[in-house]
Amino acid sequence: MMRLAIILLSLLLTSFRYEEPAPFLIHRLIVQPNSTLTIDGKTNVNSFRCGISQYTGRDTLVIQEGGPLRKPLFIKGKVALQASRFDCGMQMMTQDFNATLKSKEYPYIVIDFKSFERLPDYKKAEDKFNGTMTISLGGVSKVVDVVCSIHTKPSGHIHLSGGRSFLFSDFNLTPPEKMMGLIKIQQELMVQFNLVLLLDVNS
Repeated sequence: MMRLAIILLSLLLTSFRYEEPAPFLIHRLIVQPNSTLTIDGKTNVNSFRCGISQYTGRDTLVIQEGGPLRKPLFIKGKVALQASRFDCGMQMMTQDFNATLKSKEYPYIVIDFKSFERLPDYKKAEDKFNGTMTISLGGVSKVVDVVCSIHTKPSGHIHLSGGRSFLFSDFNLTPPEKMMGLIKIQQELMVQFNLVLLLDVNS
């Protein structure tokens, strides 16, 4: 009887033996200078676009795979773009736009990626998925979900893009007015990013 109990206990312990978890894989994506950010808006007269056509930082996105039941998380997800580099095509409007964004007080527009719903498939010509990120503009940060897409070029460069509409008031900003208030900028803005990334093969 005692021997039977020992055998059963041994079998029970064997069935619950500890297995070493598989190590998480890390992906490092280096942000390239030709990354861009655009903000589109409308006035009561026409539409406009202000853009940052060149990225001057040295940020690297670091993604940790979450395994089959967990979404991938960003260990490092910040991309900071210089707000003063916005160009609206007209000097006066560019000056007003930078003043509205408080670019002297808050010199960077920051996209801080938090997670993707799943790991992108870099081998596809295009892959779409949801991403969670924080966008900081004029000193105010908003956590948002954005539909993102990945395009992988033959050169190996990965284009990560996405966009979302906001209101000036979402960031406690007041749209500028021109010509004694005759030209008014509407509240709604479309913020779009196109990050050009290069997978760090040495990571």
